[in-house]
Amino acid sequence: MKKELRKSAKEIRNSIVDNGLSKKIMENLFSTDFYKKSKNIMCYFPIGKEVSTLECFDDSSKKWFLPRICGEEMVVCEYLKENCSVNKYGIVEPLSPSVDLRSIDLIILPSICVDKNGFRIGYGKGFYDKFLAKNETNAIKVAVQYSDLCFENVFPEQYDIKCDYIITEKAIYKC
Repeated sequence: MKKELRKSAKEIRNSIVDNGLSKKIMENLFSTDFYKKSKNIMCYFPIGKEVSTLECFDDSSKKWFLPRICGEEMVVCEYLKENCSVNKYGIVEPLSPSVDLRSIDLIILPSICVDKNGFRIGYGKGFYDKFLAKNETNAIKVAVQYSDLCFENVFPEQYDIKCDYIITEKAIYKC
């Protein structure tokens, strides 16, 4: 079921013309109290047709962190523009040392699609779910996504980690 949903969601995403949708999604994120109160934020560096988070990194009032893949594990590292490389998946990663996830206030998660209950479908490797399950954190977890990829149900499985919020260009869903 998930495999088919992931495939059809990718097709939908590939047909979306952003035309400012990512900017509106980021504006919705920036308007939230939890964003305004956060100091240390883990985000993702967008690839392909993902919602662009690049605008986030312009906010110098926050300290930014990105994930880095180490074998089958994911660690979180401080983002310094001049100290990054591209991994085998084509994703920008920081080269700085890993940090304790407990220092993070907010985690902005990538997805292929989401549901209004707070679940997301990623690329299928489970990096984020394994990472979040292994690390104790009180960070608020947010998935940003185009409204066309916000479904009624993405059929979560037992190991899927629920987000606290889903943010689209049209709405902010508290989960």
